[in-house]
Amino acid sequence: MSGETERNVSGWTVDTLREHFDALNDESRQAFESADKAIIEAFKTADAAAELRNEQRFTAQQQAVKDALIAQEKAVSAALVAAEKAVLVAETNAEKWRLAANEWRGAMNDRERTLMPRSEAEQRLQAISESNAQGLKASAEKIDALAAAVEKSAGRREGLMIVFAVIAAIATIISVVMAIRGR
Repeated sequence: MSGETERNVSGWTVDTLREHFDALNDESRQAFESADKAIIEAFKTADAAAELRNEQRFTAQQQAVKDALIAQEKAVSAALVAAEKAVLVAETNAEKWRLAANEWRGAMNDRERTLMPRSEAEQRLQAISESNAQGLKASAEKIDALAAAVEKSAGRREGLMIVFAVIAAIATIISVVMAIRGR
């Protein structure tokens, strides 16, 4: 009768209890293993999704910078064309004026002395051209600074996404452990 009394026969023996607890232990181990696999798979999926989003953001940033540079280049080209036209118009007008001045040279000598000499006008035009070149350089630096700010912002967002993914994974692990303990 191995451990049982004749009055109280329950059917449980030390051997059957051991078999029962071994079966429960095996079930728990299998549940933990499947939970581990699910968590690992969730991490892999989240990582792949984050990698895809990062790649898309990087591509979008590159395209935005490229578009901005192209737009800036078009604006510079348009400004240079307008400046060249203005210079041509100014030179044509100056030539016409000189021709008329030659006819009136005798009467207009005093007036000609008070007008700005061509060399001074060319110096001023040169100074304006250099100023425009410096403005273009400053614009390029601002674009670079904006691109750096966009990259920094994207990095912060990525960090937050990783933190939320870790929190969600921890919550999932806790839920699985609570569900297993509840059995």
